[in-house]
Amino acid sequence: MTPERAHELVDGSRGKQVLLVGDLMMDEWVVGSVKRISPEAPIPVVAMPLDKDARTYKPGGAGNVAAILLGLGARVRVLGVVGDDVFGERLLADLKSRGADVSGVLRDPHRPTSHKMRILAGRHQLLRVDTESTAALGDEVAGTLRDEVRAGLGASDVILVADYAKGVLSEASLPQEVMAEARAAATPLCADPKPENMDLFRGAWLVSPNEAEALRAAGTGNAQGGGPQAGARPERLSPEIARAGHALREQLETEAVFVTMGDRGIAVFTRDRAVDFVPARRFDVPSAEPGHAATAVGDGTGCGDAASAASALAIAAGGSFREAAELANAAGGVVSRFVGVYSPTAAEVLAAFESAAAGDPR
Repeated sequence: MTPERAHELVDGSRGKQVLLVGDLMMDEWVVGSVKRISPEAPIPVVAMPLDKDARTYKPGGAGNVAAILLGLGARVRVLGVVGDDVFGERLLADLKSRGADVSGVLRDPHRPTSHKMRILAGRHQLLRVDTESTAALGDEVAGTLRDEVRAGLGASDVILVADYAKGVLSEASLPQEVMAEARAAATPLCADPKPENMDLFRGAWLVSPNEAEALRAAGTGNAQGGGPQAGARPERLSPEIARAGHALREQLETEAVFVTMGDRGIAVFTRDRAVDFVPARRFDVPSAEPGHAATAVGDGTGCGDAASAASALAIAAGGSFREAAELANAAGGVVSRFVGVYSPTAAEVLAAFESAAAGDPR
């Protein structure tokens, strides 16, 4: 893809209406310093500065995907569930302040808002504490969410499902009929699914598991796949991944499967049994927004979210699967240079793509 085409797709994705469905979370980051070991147990003592910067709160899970989509210029309607608690209020207020439509987010007093607290010493994460329920939604809440999804199909340019297996997505809230209804409405439905929920997305337009998830899902389904096809760069794509990608594509009857492989790139499997390996490339670190410091190596948090958001927008703008994978690589690459979640701008993604296009491949 040329830089001109990348600009065309990114510009064309601005203003696209995204229906985002998934598991919403609140991420909390506690940053301090370690100067001694506790006398009570062999653990570090984290000393927190007495200022507001010691704790930060950001949307996590599908909330992070929403923030990334909004940062790339999309319009986003968010569907999901939060608890009737302070973290739910804070999360919805944050998303609304960024421009998201959160009127379809449901409050469930029987479950907490998923909350992940990470404790860091400088750049090093020491501990993560998760407070959440992964139980399936009750019938009433699941039915309401299902109806909200169906109501939004025709008014959206693309549907993106961000699945973290926290109980929000199930046959009750996302029945198989939704896939057929999305196709009837000519609305591509893209999903980043967990292996345990993979069968929910039979008939989707695109599914994008990572390497470990693809291997697990294909193995769980006992599906049989083929080997690498001509032009597949087999030296960069293992036979196991080739089999898993083909098996998932056939098992789920999707138009395409992306198997994301971090800083190596993305393997693209399509209905004609072609496979295209889109390598990640080196690029210069883009200038960061105030309050963030880009580095040579971040911690990988949110790279998959950025990739799924960028690929869905590229498809909504009329891009091919390979073009979508190239922009996904660029978006994930930008986020990989930061510690914690980060919402790249369209300018940063384009700068990364142009820098990679001018540089050497990995």
